[in-house]
Amino acid sequence: MTAKLHFPAMTGLSRTTQASVTDYLRKAILSGELPAGTRLVQAEIAEALNVSVTPIREALRELSTQGLVNLDAFRGAVVHTPTLAELEEIFEIRAVLLPLSIQKGVYGITAQEIEQAELLLVQMEAECDRPRWVELNRQFHSLLYQADRSSHLKNLLQRLSDIASIYINLSFVEKPLQKELSEKEHRELLEAYRCKDVARATQVTLNHINSTLEAARKVLQKTYETIS
Repeated sequence: MTAKLHFPAMTGLSRTTQASVTDYLRKAILSGELPAGTRLVQAEIAEALNVSVTPIREALRELSTQGLVNLDAFRGAVVHTPTLAELEEIFEIRAVLLPLSIQKGVYGITAQEIEQAELLLVQMEAECDRPRWVELNRQFHSLLYQADRSSHLKNLLQRLSDIASIYINLSFVEKPLQKELSEKEHRELLEAYRCKDVARATQVTLNHINSTLEAARKVLQKTYETIS
């Protein structure tokens, strides 16, 4: 799929150009403005956003590490297409690794990290923009992953969480009110971390990702039924 990009110029952003471009493209992908399969031409995006090609190239590389963009030697950068098989695999692996991370993270999390997580929850509860909410959700869970000081496990979960953002976004198509349920579960999860309750944190986390899995699965199954 080739899409002619007509993005308005980015204004009022205080962070680096690359970070701004990355956030901008992430939001466009998660909102569906850049649909799955869209070819992302660096020069075209640079012209649309009125920036040089360099931050576009770096942003696409970062988005590729998050699973939102595929870098192909022949087609270049393409918006990642979610699949039912990938969904099942990602959430199966997360269900196995998360309890291990929680066992370590609950006792390793600091008061400062608890406070940072609390601030993220406040922002999420006030956020009405779905792609922005998904990004805040990613940051919240990333903060909890950091509490487990095992770098390899943390990196694995971060990678899976980044790719899962696509499917979390899909889950809202099936259950628009899941945002409220998710925020309630986030509160319960953070309280479990605060109280050093491993069993409760594990239970809430597994319920949380299973709810997302079921909703995203239904969306993809309906998509395949429509195509066939």
